[in-house]
Formats: sequence, structure tokens, C-alpha cells
Amino acid sequence: MSDARPAQWPSDDDLLGALLPWMLARRWFPLKGGATPSVLRLAHSVDLAPGARDLIIAAPRGDAGGRSAEVLIHVPLVLGEPEDLARCTVNGGAPGAAGLLMTDSQGRELALIDGAHHPAFWRAWAEAAAAAGTVLDSEGAAAIAQRAERLRVTTGEQSNTSVIMPAPASPEQAGGAEDASTGDLIVKLFRVLAPGRNPDVEVPVALARDGWDRVRMPVAWSVVAAPGPDTAGAPSMDTAVACAFIPRADDGFELFCSLAADDGSGPARERALALAADLGATTAQMHAHLRASLGEVPPQAPEALARTLRERADWAMREVPALTEEVPGLGAAVDALLAELASLPVLEPACRVHGDYHLGQVLHEIGGAERWYVLDFEGEPLRPLAERSRPDQPARDVAGMLRSFDYAWAVGGASGTAGARGSSGDGGTAGSDWLAAVRAAFLNGYRAESAVVPGDGAGAEEDRRQSVLLAALELDKALYEAVYEARNRPDWMAIPLRGLAGIVAARSADESASRSPAGA
Repeated sequence: MSDARPAQWPSDDDLLGALLPWMLARRWFPLKGGATPSVLRLAHSVDLAPGARDLIIAAPRGDAGGRSAEVLIHVPLVLGEPEDLARCTVNGGAPGAAGLLMTDSQGRELALIDGAHHPAFWRAWAEAAAAAGTVLDSEGAAAIAQRAERLRVTTGEQSNTSVIMPAPASPEQAGGAEDASTGDLIVKLFRVLAPGRNPDVEVPVALARDGWDRVRMPVAWSVVAAPGPDTAGAPSMDTAVACAFIPRADDGFELFCSLAADDGSGPARERALALAADLGATTAQMHAHLRASLGEVPPQAPEALARTLRERADWAMREVPALTEEVPGLGAAVDALLAELASLPVLEPACRVHGDYHLGQVLHEIGGAERWYVLDFEGEPLRPLAERSRPDQPARDVAGMLRSFDYAWAVGGASGTAGARGSSGDGGTAGSDWLAAVRAAFLNGYRAESAVVPGDGAGAEEDRRQSVLLAALELDKALYEAVYEARNRPDWMAIPLRGLAGIVAARSADESASRSPAGA
């Protein structure tokens, strides 16, 4: 497809007026229902090339006054002819997804093409990234420009737009001018922006520069200053990132669901334990590289973390009042566990963490080295961006993955579906055994790689600290899951309820053991 270069862009007012109804119909547009705006404001505009413009559009929430109520939306555009839009629509899926037609003041019909769907935008974007130095090396930016003509926009994403740019299938397709060694690329264009670095760019770039190859290797990214009166002192915002495509791989959640369904004493169980141990080791490597590349800070006091978790627990129980009815003893278990957390002498140093770590965020390579890869460092979607970027306890990621194994058993295990398993937590003895074995394998792999080894004396105190911290963070994660499922997937509520019931039972067992006479 040739670069689209019409004579003149429409005025800003005409452009925004034409874009508004089109944006309202997009899945990635964040303001729906009563929050739908009637006007838009152009917050940022830069011409990357003739006919290719990168825009950030400010949309007020429900026409609320004041810029603090605005949402920043990334809308790159290519100005083309109607036939250009028709070609992009074929490549980009549903009608309207690739852009719209408008008539300018001279009566000429123009196409406003969503830049994600047009190679001209991505060629200009890659050149701008190379010029700005937001690349790992020049070859990656060149590969984007070379592959842009074969782009394919993925479907199904809610808040971003991803574009696959395949490498040439043969030397003949490359025409002798294209480098196939970089492999396939995937570019994520962020739609809703906020001041501050996006962790899904900042963290993989830092890990890649530190030499860790278990992430989608970033090859180029784009950064702009947050719109405002003082752009010189404004925080940066990431607008898009291009990464190397991960080799053919299994989704971690689907893989463990299938292993749970096939569970027994044979090869399926052995493979589940080996994969869990390797994933634990990969997780420990991730944390080591996060410390090395982004540093670590002194931990918050245990009582401060306990207060934070108390606030989150109170929030969850307000959001889902049925929790205390469905899980008898939950309130007392929360009190006891957070009191024990607050009594710890110290926590381990804090560092950047994944923040939303679960089996759906990892891929296992098929063939080759059969390694684990870690995806999507954006953090929990219900938490503010600034909060997701703070250094935290690495055990939070460990707790998230442990909770995810519970989901894999509930969905893939003996009964087959989450909703059919009930809220009492009974997955049968086999389910409890499978979960216990897989959890232990993951923890053993993590501890072996991170040199957290159980022992006597000082080791026993470290064991207690790790045990209490991990239990408190698992509790926090299960409560978060309960809120998420109540809002989005009520049929899956049984899974966090079972996890919470298990935590309550464990605390009761611990209390009983502590009250028993020595040697009883």
C-alpha cells in the first residue's frame, strides 16, 4: 500500500467533529453511557510525516468541567483517499474499525484512517523512534518499517490495539532488502494514556537491557510529554511499543488447565510439577533482574503494610457484603493474619514487581528451549497507574501465581467448570493433592533460584516471615479476585470464595497448633 498524502488536513474543529462519532463506536473508547462526551479537545498533535499525524485527544468525562476530569486518548491518523480506507478495512477487520470518510470544506471526500491500520503511520513511527533514541538498536526500527506493509491488526482487545508485523516468509518475499533475522513483531498501541511511564514499556525495556530474554524483547517505543501548560517539566507518557514476537508457545493458564484435567499419578502430574518448578525459577530470575535493573528500596514497616492490606480488605468486604456470610470466620482470620504481619520485625527490600502475575501472563515455548516467557507488566487494572509502579514486596507476585493455580484446577480439573465446583472449596481429595503438589513445586523452584532456603536458627525466623507475608498477600489477592468476579464474572465467584475459605481454615489450624501442649 502506498503512503497516503492528500494536499491538506481539515481544520482541527472539523477533524474533531468528524472523529467524535467514530471514536464513540470503538471498543477502546473508555467513556460509555452517562460519561459519553459531546465535544473533544486536541491536546497534542505532531506530524510524523506528510499525511501521518499522531494525536492525543482529550475527552471530558460526561462533559465535566476542568481538565482534571479529562481522559487522554491516543488516536494516530493517516489522511488518505477513500480507496485507501477500503484496503485498510480488508486488512483490519470489521467495517469502521480502520477509519472513516469525511467531506472537507471544499466538498472533497477524504479518508481519516486509524494509524494502527496503515503502514505509512508505522514507517513514520519507526523513523521517529530511531531519531529519538527510543530503540534497543537500529535494526529493530528498520524491521518495523520493512514489515509494515504486511501488518495485521488483531481483534478482541478492549483497551489497546495490537498489530502483528510478520517477517518475510521467504527470501523471495523479502526481495533481498528485508532482514528476516529479527523475526515477527507485535506492536501495542496504547489508547488511554495517563501521565507517567507505562510499566508495560518501562519494565520490559529495563529487563531486556539487563540481559533477561524471558520477556517480549522491546525493539522500539514512543514517548511524549503529558499535555499541559508546562511541557518542559511534564511527566512522560508511553504511546506505543514494538516487541519481538515470542516463539510458538502455550498459554500458561490453558496449559495448566489441561494438566489439571489429565491429572493422575503418571506423566501429566510429573509434567505439571516440572513446569511449576521451572516457572518458580523463572519468577525468581525476574525479580533478580528487576532489582538489578530498576533498583530496590528499603521496605515499608510491617505494620504499615498491614494497614494497607486492612484498607483493601475493608474495601473488598464493602464491595462484596456476601463475603462474610459465604466464608464464616473471614473477619477473624483477617484480623489474626494482619496482626501477625504487623508483628514481624522487618520485611525484605522492595523492588518493582510484575503486579498482576498469574498463569495468563506467561507463555511456555513449544519446542526449542521450552522456556517460560513473562508478559504484560501493566499491573492490576483496578489499581491507579502510580500505585502499580511503586516498588513492592516480590512475594506479591508469588502469591498471585499461587492463586492462579487454584483457578487452573477450578476451570480445568475434575468437574470441568468453575461454576460447577461450588463455593465450599471441595475439589475432592485429588484436587487438594494436585494443588498442594503444584504449589509446593512452584515455591521450591522459586526458593532454589533465589537462595531462600529453609533452615534452623535465623533460617527459621526467615521461614516465618516468608510464610506470614505470603499468606497475607494471598489473602489480599483472593479478596481482590472476589471484587473482580462479583463485577465481571459472577459464575466464577466460587473460586476466590474457596481460596478465602482455605485461608481461614489454615489460620484456624495454626491457632489450634499453637494452643496445643508441646508434644501433644
